[in-house]
Amino acid sequence: MDDEKLIIEARAKITWGEDAESVREFLISNGMPGPEADERIKALNLERNREIRKMGIKDTLIGAVLIAISGIAIHFLLAIPQNYGWRMSAGRGVAIMVLVGFYGLWKLVNGIVYLVRPQSEHQSITDVEE
Repeated sequence: MDDEKLIIEARAKITWGEDAESVREFLISNGMPGPEADERIKALNLERNREIRKMGIKDTLIGAVLIAISGIAIHFLLAIPQNYGWRMSAGRGVAIMVLVGFYGLWKLVNGIVYLVRPQSEHQSITDVEE
């Protein structure tokens, strides 16, 4: 197997979340010298971590926006005067906004974990995106 195809296969294995040691064994078994295999794996892991951090930035921003929107909406829904008779329908809106806020909190926490420790995620990058 030529080096280009070997690197493409190794990149795919790293992207799918396979262990670096098994990818190293794959590269060495196909004729790549050990030090070069270690260099390639290090570069591929950095590339994978960079992609996970991008997802972390996206999730952090989405979470922060959802928390802000739900907080503002709850504030305005609770500020509705009682004499308008909208208090009961506002209660449903508050409940929905609380759920949106919890979802935003979940996205925010996941995004921060992806930013701080991308190597802790062992799933495929496509699985992490979902």
